[in-house]
Amino acid sequence: MVFRASSFSILVYLWITGILIGGCSSFGKNQNQDLFKEYRKKLEMQKAALANEEEKQSPAPELGAGEYERLGDRYLRQGNMDLAFLQYDKALRMDPSRIHIRYKLGRLFLERGIPEEAGREFQEILKVTPNDALAHEGMGRVYFKQGDFTEAERSFKRSIDLKNDLWQSHNFLGIICDRQGKFDLAISHYRSAIALKSDSSMLYNNLGMSLFLKGDYAEAVNAFKEALTLENSNKKIHNNLALALSKLEREKEASDAFRKGEDEASAYRKLGNVDMREGKVEEGVSTKLDTSLW
Repeated sequence: MVFRASSFSILVYLWITGILIGGCSSFGKNQNQDLFKEYRKKLEMQKAALANEEEKQSPAPELGAGEYERLGDRYLRQGNMDLAFLQYDKALRMDPSRIHIRYKLGRLFLERGIPEEAGREFQEILKVTPNDALAHEGMGRVYFKQGDFTEAERSFKRSIDLKNDLWQSHNFLGIICDRQGKFDLAISHYRSAIALKSDSSMLYNNLGMSLFLKGDYAEAVNAFKEALTLENSNKKIHNNLALALSKLEREKEASDAFRKGEDEASAYRKLGNVDMREGKVEEGVSTKLDTSLW
């Protein structure tokens, strides 16, 4: 039972099912702006209620910028991005010299899927400190979310030129290189990222995809298996492992892996007309990459 499909068709499938994980978003420019306005409006409407909550949780005296920042950090650890945003905003208005708070705000905007606002924060940092590696990385993520991969690549390269231990920059550069068909370079970036963050199943997963597209199926299997040792419940990885095993004609293992990733196999069936009983893939997958699906 050998699953036959072009590498490009497999690439489309893997990207549509989210195999290249980079924190991507599907918002267009106008949607981002509308979302930011809605987010601001929501926060303004909540201010009165939040003020009462803060009074209960905070000391009676007026807090300083440092206290507001630490309170924001605490809310962020609790997963409350709205309250974190308000505290960071207060801290920055009280002390605009705390430029590092802009980085935290930029990251919050990225998490909210509002890259334009994130970009403004990172650009403000770069006006003051042009060699801030994290701000360049942040701009890379902004450009990536906006689909400007040329500028994204430039920003990520600048970030690792300044600070080579930024694993996320290496990961994003790997994704961009995969898009360009530069699989050896992509593999190098993924390995650099893994050396810095060896507990990430996502990085091994991305490495496996790149090895697969290069045609190194045995190494791809090893990478996917390593990813599964870190996150065995991830059906996408099981499905990708099955694809790599099928290329090696390891039929029973491929079938077992497909079974563990059966939900993702259903998605594959819709895209590529997979017949799981016969183990065939018809050439029915669109060859148009749609970055809005990342």
